[in-house]
Amino acid sequence: MTDTTDDLAWVKRVNSRWIVRQGLRESSAAYLEHLAATDPEKLMRSCRRARHLTHQSGSGEDPKPWFYAGLFSLATDEEASRFLAEHPFTLAALPRYEGKMPGYLCPDRVAQTTWEKVLRIRQGVTALDTWEREA
Repeated sequence: MTDTTDDLAWVKRVNSRWIVRQGLRESSAAYLEHLAATDPEKLMRSCRRARHLTHQSGSGEDPKPWFYAGLFSLATDEEASRFLAEHPFTLAALPRYEGKMPGYLCPDRVAQTTWEKVLRIRQGVTALDTWEREA
């Protein structure tokens, strides 16, 4: 297991360097600040999950969707509404929000390969609970 301070620094560094669409970098940075102020333990768990899930992406696959799904995997409904309102792919990758949020990404609105990626990431997010218990 890595040092949690290490995980936070890694997440901040990665988030600040990646090119992402629709303000996802800024939303993620705001989420990190929010967690730092309201729930430092959840901040550390979220960072650890983001780092772990990023390494679960396949070889040659873009790790960004995995990273952001891991980062937001513990988000409450209010946090998801606040920080992911403009990020339908990330919301779709979080199993607990299936069909619950406005603008939710549906399988009939995206290419089959995109939906298959959503489903793979969901499996990874679901497996995070087991991974945490075993870590």
